[in-house]
Amino acid sequence: MLGALHRDDARARGCRPETPPSLSRAAARVPRRARAARPRMRFVPTLSVEWSAGGLRFRLDVPEQDLAEPLLEEVRHPLDEDTLRALEQSADALLRGAESAGFPDEARARGAVLYRTLVPPRLRPRLHAVHGPLLISTSLYGMPWELLHDDAEFWGLRYGLGKRLVMDRALPAAASARLHPRPRALVIGSDPRGDLRFVEQEVEAICEALEPIADIECVSGRLATFDAVTTYLGQGFDLIHYCGHLVASAGANPALLLAEEQTLSAAAIEANVTGRPLVFLNACASARGEGRPGESAWEATASSVVHGFLFGGAVAVVGTLCEVADRHAAALAAAFYRGALERLPIGEALRAARAECRAEPESASSPTWLSVVLYGNPAQVLLPGQVEEREPALSVVPARAPVPRRLTRPALRWAALVVLVVGLVAGMVHLRLQPPQPLVVGVMEVRSRGPNVPPWMRELTRDGLNTILRKFDRLRVYARQKIDFLREKRGLTEIEAAETLGMSKMLSATIDTDGAVVTLDLEVVDVSSGLLQASERVQGPQEKFMELQTQLAVAALRALGVEPTADQMQEIVASRGNETLDAYRLLRDTLGEPVKKREAPKPSRPGERAPGTSWLEGRGLAYAGEREGDDAAIHALLRQYAAALEAKRVDQLAGLQVEMGPAQRASLQRYFDIARDLHVRISDVDLAVEGDEALATFTREDTFLDVGSGRHMHLEVRISGILTKQQGAWKIQGLRDPE
Repeated sequence: MLGALHRDDARARGCRPETPPSLSRAAARVPRRARAARPRMRFVPTLSVEWSAGGLRFRLDVPEQDLAEPLLEEVRHPLDEDTLRALEQSADALLRGAESAGFPDEARARGAVLYRTLVPPRLRPRLHAVHGPLLISTSLYGMPWELLHDDAEFWGLRYGLGKRLVMDRALPAAASARLHPRPRALVIGSDPRGDLRFVEQEVEAICEALEPIADIECVSGRLATFDAVTTYLGQGFDLIHYCGHLVASAGANPALLLAEEQTLSAAAIEANVTGRPLVFLNACASARGEGRPGESAWEATASSVVHGFLFGGAVAVVGTLCEVADRHAAALAAAFYRGALERLPIGEALRAARAECRAEPESASSPTWLSVVLYGNPAQVLLPGQVEEREPALSVVPARAPVPRRLTRPALRWAALVVLVVGLVAGMVHLRLQPPQPLVVGVMEVRSRGPNVPPWMRELTRDGLNTILRKFDRLRVYARQKIDFLREKRGLTEIEAAETLGMSKMLSATIDTDGAVVTLDLEVVDVSSGLLQASERVQGPQEKFMELQTQLAVAALRALGVEPTADQMQEIVASRGNETLDAYRLLRDTLGEPVKKREAPKPSRPGERAPGTSWLEGRGLAYAGEREGDDAAIHALLRQYAAALEAKRVDQLAGLQVEMGPAQRASLQRYFDIARDLHVRISDVDLAVEGDEALATFTREDTFLDVGSGRHMHLEVRISGILTKQQGAWKIQGLRDPE
């Protein structure tokens, strides 16, 4: 029995030394079984809620609907602070109550009051139209959004609900979440005061639930010491489950209570936890962040152990909005783990666990199923890269025609077995020797999350991601203009364009800034399933914008399974230092005005090409080498372009373009004035030609001595230029994306 491995009685101590036990079973395998197809969860609708004087400000961003819209509505909802506090206290009293047969009806009534009082009427139809995950981004603490009832369902059951905390502290750059081939779980149970009867039963229930699907390390009772727990936190577990007390003495921040009344503070958790674990905290008020008089903004955010795990790198934390001290918490946690480890997005896994508990008459009367909250992206999938186990395709020698009786002789049976084994080995060797196919990816349009983001930030971020990702042979990166023009001409969403182009992964980034601090978010979406594979965030001062871009690109590489070497990192950092920001902005301006966007054609009937779609419409493009005359002429044009840049001849550059306006001329002259000993190199040219139009994608590297600072500069950008043939000669129509 698992219980004997984590109990603290004399019989258990007699069985083994008093050291943290291990329940690892490396040879155990998860049983294979068919799984139903999961619904696609492409992007995460986000409801932003913030307090301002006199009320709440709401913004609902549904990327699939709002992607092409230049405006995003903000709804101001009048509400006084006393009413807000009364709503929180009413909900708190309900969720702290004891089990009661009338709890579902009372929860429905109070949830309806919360919904009618908090949610603006003109926002309600849009929220009703949202299905699947919903991320609530807020700096408000103590509001149980899961309890809101819209006269049809609780939000905690309508949506796969998650919460993103808005912080005023710089967030660490975290690696992408990857589980071990067999997940590793750490289960901690602590009740040194002996007043939490549920702890022992919950530890055993969680261990039994996880045993078939994970390797378990369990510390409970006297074994759950500060030294043992902090040691385990540093071992990179995939799952961490804690049940026990959360304490906060006067003048001290909340902490987990361990054996011998030792405490594990948020600071100690943040300093010691490693990896990207999914954490479940069944502790008294573990998700509360209520500020106390005299606390600073940072102290308020650090006052809960939830924040300690999040800042330490946890991919998500499930906490409780109030003290949950009953047997139903273990059942809910076990159901949640089963869903999360079967490729369900974690928000959907928690929603399904809530629904399972409400469906049981015994647990429906407990507030537990409405008392848990997910801090993290609800569309995050813990097993993004794993697929059903399949035997590899092997080369097997065909069987000979059947010969009566003689094939049953032992000698022949052994010979056939030898031939089969040789064939299997040869097949496996052949598969191992095959080079891995490159991963086809695309960086989509970078979007703004606020009104203060200038266009150059979005363009430089997309250029930076494309430039860095393309340095790695394991990735094949689509040109941004190929993606954008295909979307424009067919009227496709981003994921539809990714499917059309045969991408494996799609990268979507957003930027927000208040003028001083910049926040970059990146989502990596698996195109075939539509599921969110990884979510990354970097944040820092605007003057370190280039460094933030590099951090985001490295996080993207790791999410795609590519680990840069030390030499590759040095090369990336050398060409994208913070001191190069102004030079990159000036180089961008020299590329001229964005190409004018053409109207998208009306959808054509199946099998019919829309008029005017040209080469951008299909995938059967004329790549380099298929049209040798045009290929040679375009390469010659790009060589002339590089030579004119090095010679700093604005008139020559103007002669290579269809037209050049005064603004581009002035930008080129400013760039030439600051770039002493300018050398320009164009490489890695990809061409797609059809008729008198072409798309030329190439890498441009500029090296020079910056006149103002005296620094040696090395700028590298990936450019996609639209070319056109006029009177038999190729010219540059534009080098910038349409706006």
